[in-house]
Amino acid sequence: MPAISVIIPMYNTEAYIKDCLDSLVAQTFTDFEAIVINDGSTDECARIAASYASSDARFKLIGQPNKGPSEARNTGLKIMQGDYVTFIDSDDCVAPNFLETLFFIAQLHQTDIVCCASQVIDENYVADGNTPNAAVSKLLTAEEAARIALYQDSLPDYSAWNKLYKANLWKERRFPAGTIFEDLAVIPDILLSANKVATTRTKLYYYRKRPGSELSLQIANQKTAQLLDIAENVFDKMKSHSKPLYKAARNTLVSASFSVLMRVEDSEKFADCRKRALAHIRKYRLGSFFDLRIRMRNRMAILLSYLPRFLFLKLLKKGLS
Repeated sequence: MPAISVIIPMYNTEAYIKDCLDSLVAQTFTDFEAIVINDGSTDECARIAASYASSDARFKLIGQPNKGPSEARNTGLKIMQGDYVTFIDSDDCVAPNFLETLFFIAQLHQTDIVCCASQVIDENYVADGNTPNAAVSKLLTAEEAARIALYQDSLPDYSAWNKLYKANLWKERRFPAGTIFEDLAVIPDILLSANKVATTRTKLYYYRKRPGSELSLQIANQKTAQLLDIAENVFDKMKSHSKPLYKAARNTLVSASFSVLMRVEDSEKFADCRKRALAHIRKYRLGSFFDLRIRMRNRMAILLSYLPRFLFLKLLKKGLS
């Protein structure tokens, strides 16, 4: 049984999958399995991944019809064998000591989750093979970790990647299908269920920001409306745990409500979604405004929300998008 399972959902990333898999081959920690889920790709990335699976027994290539990244990750979760699990997107890559550092911290502190910092890279980034010096780790309670993630301003965040998880945390949990905001739907709850969470400021995960990625293409389309459903569900789950978690989840709900008003078209199709977003803002804006943890853009948006509706919506879209 490997110590770590690495789950890699893959869809039409032939330009980047080699960088991703090469970064795993270069790992200083070798006791892992890499499960690559080909989610119905139509380019050559499956052929590239197959070459790794044929030459290195640690790599496995699993094919399925296109169902989206959530279902691809879920497929990996069903078959993983490691004591720990981590997720890497197929257009991203990791530092050579990514697995070693996170595993060492997990063992040192006997913690269920370890989170590292990430670095944004562009399309032309080529891994240089450097091993970043590991920074001192910090320990958090599960509630502190979930609260920080919901404020979206520090580590841990609510991204699925850049973390190493105890595999049993995922025994009864899966990513929701058909949404681009699946991480928010799951990760705060995962953090809250941990015994404790460790973080390190070392940038060990390299997140590739590129034109054509799913998020950049779809953030302005109708799927953005799903963000409000997820934020409402997170708020319902978190609000009864404690006052700090209530405030953090309220911040997420208000922030999601502003995002919906900015990016979801003002049409009959989305009238209910936009109406709910406005209702959340009006109900929670005063309390949120005096929460010292909220981001400045949210504070400014709250001030705008007291203007007449037509002017508020016009300035919101113009000034904060």
